[in-house]
Amino acid sequence: MNKKLVVSCALLLAVTLGISAGGKKESGVVVDQWEIPFLNILTGPIASIGGYLQWGADRAAEEINAAGGIAGKPVRIVGIDTTMEPAAGVTEMSKLLDSALVVMGPVPEAIILAAVPLAAEEGIYSFTATTSYEYVADFYPWAISWFPPTIERLAPIVEGWINHIGATRVVQFVENYGVWAGMAKGHDKGVTDAGATLLRQVDVPTDAVTFGPLAVSAIQQNPDAIIFACNGQKIPNIISELKSRGWNKMSNLLIFSSGDSPELYSVGGSNINGVMIYNYVDPNLSNPRWDAFRAAYKAAYNGSEPPSLSPNYYDAVYMIKRAIEETGVTGNPSRRAEERLLIRDFCNEIRNFEGIQFTWSNSHGYAWNKPLYLFEIQNGAKKKVLEIVPR
Repeated sequence: MNKKLVVSCALLLAVTLGISAGGKKESGVVVDQWEIPFLNILTGPIASIGGYLQWGADRAAEEINAAGGIAGKPVRIVGIDTTMEPAAGVTEMSKLLDSALVVMGPVPEAIILAAVPLAAEEGIYSFTATTSYEYVADFYPWAISWFPPTIERLAPIVEGWINHIGATRVVQFVENYGVWAGMAKGHDKGVTDAGATLLRQVDVPTDAVTFGPLAVSAIQQNPDAIIFACNGQKIPNIISELKSRGWNKMSNLLIFSSGDSPELYSVGGSNINGVMIYNYVDPNLSNPRWDAFRAAYKAAYNGSEPPSLSPNYYDAVYMIKRAIEETGVTGNPSRRAEERLLIRDFCNEIRNFEGIQFTWSNSHGYAWNKPLYLFEIQNGAKKKVLEIVPR
């Protein structure tokens, strides 16, 4: 990736979190309300994703305010629509440079690459909580990733799946969008680490509307297992074409985490029963915070389960809260540069952060010890098959 482009991306990622807060170490908060900017996609073709990301952040703010706020002051998440246009992302980020302590977002990758370099150059920390580590690594220490390096993290879960099903010949469907090609490389490593043969990749066009030829391209290679790294709405269509041509090894189909979208289940229905999927969230985990989050989400979204990315910005708001309160951030404009550094350095190396599902720690701006789960899909629900926790 072009260095300048990556720098820009990191700046965009530093979605302005315009918050002022007093902390546990020092009194003197100078704001009446913390306002955290969230550069998000609120209109356009993937606005549904932006909608549930915003919902998660707002949910955290609601809980925090009910418990007394951040350092005694309420917090409000300010959703900023980038319309999925890089130029709009740069424009919106530029408006935050003189006022924000920190930024949430941006979303998605194209906006990250355009706007985060600007934020990084101005010394604003970006919470890019829905993208792969590689998209923000060049902006370190001014951007944070919710995920560890892709290849080293995804390979073990794919290797575990291969060993579980006993496959020897694996083909992968890959759509060249955003971080998906990089995730596919992690899958490739898992296949070879398991000692299986990696067959020729089947490329999935972004504008594909017919899927029979793609299924034929895979079946002709005589695989005994298939991985999907493509749009969640396309995956059930490809599976349907595979089944119409005789495929019946449902557990030998693996869907990557980005495919875990509402469309996967609404389009797939019972046709995807038995298929495997991996992600960083276990919907069947039970604790008071997750149970309440899950129930509230289902009430807001007609009974749908929370998508795997829905807690990410919920956790980001809580991490910002902890950073403000434990470093003594005041929100004083005269200390803005200093307090941006306090938040950045605290979050890059945070220890024992209590996320909504589990506790994790960061190193060099990314979460290094989050668990990764493998599930079997049955009637829209997930049954855990495997859990891998880095040591």
